[in-house]
Amino acid sequence: MCDGYSSLVKEVLRNFVEVYPGQRPAFISRASGRVELIGGHTDYNEGFVIAAAIDNSCWVAASERDDDKICLYSELVKEGHEFILSSNLEPADDCRWANYGRGVAAMLLQEGLTLRGANLYIASEVPIGAGLSSSAALEVSLARAMIHISQPEYEMEPIRLAQICQKAENSYANSPCGIMDQTVSIMGRKDHAVFLDCRDVSVKALPFDSGNCSIMIFNSMVKHEIGGGEYGKRRQKCEQACAVLNKKYPQVKALRDASESMLNSVKDQLDSVTFSRASHVIGENARVLAAGKALSQNNIAEFGRLMTKSHCSARDLYQISCEQTDFLAEQIWQCEGAYGARIMGGGFGGSVVALAEPDAAENISQKVHKAYKDSFDIGCDIYLARPWQGTEFIELK
Repeated sequence: MCDGYSSLVKEVLRNFVEVYPGQRPAFISRASGRVELIGGHTDYNEGFVIAAAIDNSCWVAASERDDDKICLYSELVKEGHEFILSSNLEPADDCRWANYGRGVAAMLLQEGLTLRGANLYIASEVPIGAGLSSSAALEVSLARAMIHISQPEYEMEPIRLAQICQKAENSYANSPCGIMDQTVSIMGRKDHAVFLDCRDVSVKALPFDSGNCSIMIFNSMVKHEIGGGEYGKRRQKCEQACAVLNKKYPQVKALRDASESMLNSVKDQLDSVTFSRASHVIGENARVLAAGKALSQNNIAEFGRLMTKSHCSARDLYQISCEQTDFLAEQIWQCEGAYGARIMGGGFGGSVVALAEPDAAENISQKVHKAYKDSFDIGCDIYLARPWQGTEFIELK
């Protein structure tokens, strides 16, 4: 048992036995949430993202069954859900959280895997609705638990597992997420950021010096939900812009292939909203490439400057921020020792991520928390995160 997890693991074990009397889990599957450092809404445009798995995780304790039933129990909602394994499994109308598990099981079966029944206990430290990919951490930890309980020696290719989990979320949770969240949750490395090319789903690890730079996450407490209509509208606008560009520039298969000059050349064929959406994505891809270069040179000041430009573009062109996240970003920018800050995740609430000098983190937290409380009469949750290993199994003796 990993010493760093020992108290949490013991608590999960105690709770598992209460939910499943007479059973003992064979292992715990852990998957990280993720922080998107830069690359907002580029993933579904086949663009580039820099993110990191973080040391907030979803935990799934698992024991085998002698039938073909999957039993889920969520510690968060204090609710259980059961279903029979089937590749034709339909989403449940009355238990939305369980659809992540139903979708993962159905997609694994459609992939041709043989699954066996299992008792699964879910506990998560990843805040829901904060833009930290609690859903991806849930999908990945469940998928790996289902595979490991059924075929302990089998290791699915990480990218394929990410694609299966993404498809499960798209189809069963009605959430049009891109591939970034699941990939980072699976392939994150301790003390490294992940540079992801969302076209070929290739990954490059970039060293991240946590000793000289703190990742700070400020949860606005405005819950976001990417299954909402505004997220889908942004995707549609990107697709419309790409279709117009493709007629003039056949090489443009996605907005990642377009430049600002190309976009300007078809401006008269686009409405102002579509033009703004595409301009954000094209500019954001350029910022991610520049940020990757800056991080490889350990130039955190430049990385932070690009994060701030990213927020301004998300606010003004993509229009996915809100009053609270704009306020948080602006307050952080004014703090001594802050390199930069931006809204992350799907937007429409959620969290702002900042990079800061470690010695300044406490002072930044206090100042921003007070200002936020004074302005909105609500506190913002603040987390310090470290780039962490994406997934692992904790075998229990």
